[in-house]
Amino acid sequence: MRWKTVKDNWEAFAESLLDTWPDLTEEDLIDIDGSRTELEARLVTVTGETQDDVASQVSEWLEGAVPADVHMDEQHDNASINDSRLYMSPGEDASDDDAKYGDDSTAENPVSGG
Repeated sequence: MRWKTVKDNWEAFAESLLDTWPDLTEEDLIDIDGSRTELEARLVTVTGETQDDVASQVSEWLEGAVPADVHMDEQHDNASINDSRLYMSPGEDASDDDAKYGDDSTAENPVSGG
């Protein structure tokens, strides 16, 4: 993931940051306020590790999963819906019920009638 995602959703990443670096405190995270430079500087201070080691750890952490709170955010959800338009047939709308297009009524995935 990109650091911008972390910065824009800083509170959602708090649990992951505290799990990864238990020497950090919630107050540290409030002070850092989404700044990668501040996070790395604080980690150097609280862990006693070198700047290079800390920078490497942060880069590795960025390869991890994005918290569900970020994915479920309305802005992210709306962006995903808009992106889905790239893969839709002409005449379909991203917010329409898929059942109306008949794709869900195949033998492999029958739609139950009532």
